[in-house]
Order: sequence, then C-alpha cells, then structure tokens
Amino acid sequence: MGDPRWLVGRADRRAARVRLVCLPPAGGNAGTFTGLTSGLPAWIDVLAVRLPGRRERSGEPPVRRLGQLLPPLAAELTAHTGPPLVLLGDSLGATVAFELVRRLERQARVPPARLIVSSARAPHVAGRLPAYSAMSDERFVAELAALGALPDETVDHPELLPAVLPAFRADFELGETYRYRPGPPIRCPIDAVTGADDVHVPSHLASAWGELTSGGFTATVVPGGHDMLRRRPDGLRAAVVRGCADAAGVPA
Repeated sequence: MGDPRWLVGRADRRAARVRLVCLPPAGGNAGTFTGLTSGLPAWIDVLAVRLPGRRERSGEPPVRRLGQLLPPLAAELTAHTGPPLVLLGDSLGATVAFELVRRLERQARVPPARLIVSSARAPHVAGRLPAYSAMSDERFVAELAALGALPDETVDHPELLPAVLPAFRADFELGETYRYRPGPPIRCPIDAVTGADDVHVPSHLASAWGELTSGGFTATVVPGGHDMLRRRPDGLRAAVVRGCADAAGVPA
C-alpha cells in the first residue's frame, strides 16, 4: 500500500485471514462503515476507503468522475500480496467496487476473491439517475432525505449541511455521468444484499448482478431499508461474514 490517504484500517492485522475493502455510498466516508465493521471477527481485516473532499481529506476537491477515482484505488490494491481481498460497496460504492474489480482482474497479480454489493441496482440495468447536479440545494436535500442518505448529525443540525453537500453533489454527479460498458463477466463471485424495505432497489434489479459474474452469485434479503448500512447493519454484517468466510476458506 503506497499512499496512506486512500485507505485506513486496523492497526493489528496478525489474525487476518481475509481483507475487506469498504467503498462508501454517496456522501459517505471511511466512518460510514463503523457500525457494520465494529462487530466483525478479528480474522477479517478491514480497510475503509477515504475519499477526497471529506473528513481527513476535506481540503482536497471531491472526485466527480469514476475515471479519476479508479486509477489511484487500483494502484493501492494492485500490489496486494496478503490475505484474499473482498470488496464491499454500498449503493454508489457498489458500482465503484464493481468497476474496480474489473480493473483489478486485468491488472493485479492476485485479483479480488469476492465482491459484496449492498443496497444497489446492477449497473447494466440501473437506468439513468435523475439530474441531481441541476437541482437546487433545497430539492437536493429533500432527495437525500428520501433516500435516507443524510447522516444523523446533519438531520439533527441542518447548519452542518453546507459542509457535507459538496461531497454529496460530487458523488451524485459521478453516478449521473457513469455509463456501464459491456464486457466479459468478472470472475469473482458476487453477493448482492438488499433490505426488505428498500423501495429504491427492486429485487429484480438486485438479482441482475448475477448476470455480471461467471464465478457464482447469491442474493440475500435482510431487514432494513435503503439505509440499512447505517440503521440496521446486523443482516448485512452476517452476509459479509459469510462471504468473507467463503473467500478465506474458514467456517462462518
């Protein structure tokens, strides 16, 4: 791992049997996964992605195009020689994780062993996003609230909105401008996890992830809505442990 800005993880990795790389949803940061990863067993090493324009990297401009994001992330993971890599992407992070797997399967000596996606439509059937970048702040905030995307501290303290909106706008612009390009299926298995109450990700659009891999596919429905990562992470955590156990060859 070369550039410490991009990834943050546990200090003690001696017990690691698998390495879980977490890519956040729109507007998210490395801390978005704390509720999920705090209950993971010690044999799962966690690396959370730190994106420009938020928290520790708040002085950097946020990335607005996927083509700007993939090269530095791939560079950090291409030289990986440790335990098997499992990528976890939530919502927009699922699309980033998928495209990162595509890139790593071409470049890395040891490509990822598994891809876990949560609260996400398969990119080849997702359809176009609304023109979020053209919305007023008032309407954009209303859309974020409907998605359950706003952090609790921002909901409780609206005066914090100006600090978080630039990252949200950049991420949604990234999602707007992304276009899926047909290609060979990835080789690693995909696990798609959706919330039973997620009105934004219909089951058929989540199950379509299975069309993008030749390595096996599972679809799991767990309690929660589109914001299950923050609100009800237990079901997702169990699915992550199962996927990591399969990648590492250990009992779940």
